[in-house]
Amino acid sequence: MPWLKLLHFAALLCWCGSLLYLPALIASSAQGAHSRLHPETDYPVRVVFTLFATPAALLAIGSGTLLFLVAGQWAGWLILKLAAVSGMALCHALCGVLVLRLERQPERALSLECSALGALAAALVGITLWLVLAKPQWGPA
Repeated sequence: MPWLKLLHFAALLCWCGSLLYLPALIASSAQGAHSRLHPETDYPVRVVFTLFATPAALLAIGSGTLLFLVAGQWAGWLILKLAAVSGMALCHALCGVLVLRLERQPERALSLECSALGALAAALVGITLWLVLAKPQWGPA
């Protein structure tokens, strides 16, 4: 079980970091940096999303699911945490949509969408962290 917790924690660090970093990377790439690059080889945004963020997300969600199934915990805070993690997964999917939009229209400004997505991801990561550390006693423990 300690190894599973360590895997979950490491994957979460990578995933949450990438959720906070990707919107800024997408916004900076949309400001004209990619207009002179070759889309099939020079998109670091796609590499970060596909080879780093997505595997970290899958590991974090999979190991987290195993943790609460093995521990048999079903508390009110856990249900809220799972809702916040679902929101983080939605932010992850929206990052993928923005990556596709960036590749199709590199000159299009995406700063407003990226700012909103970054703020939402930061709020969800903060809520998740608070729920895990505080473990508020709502409902049966």
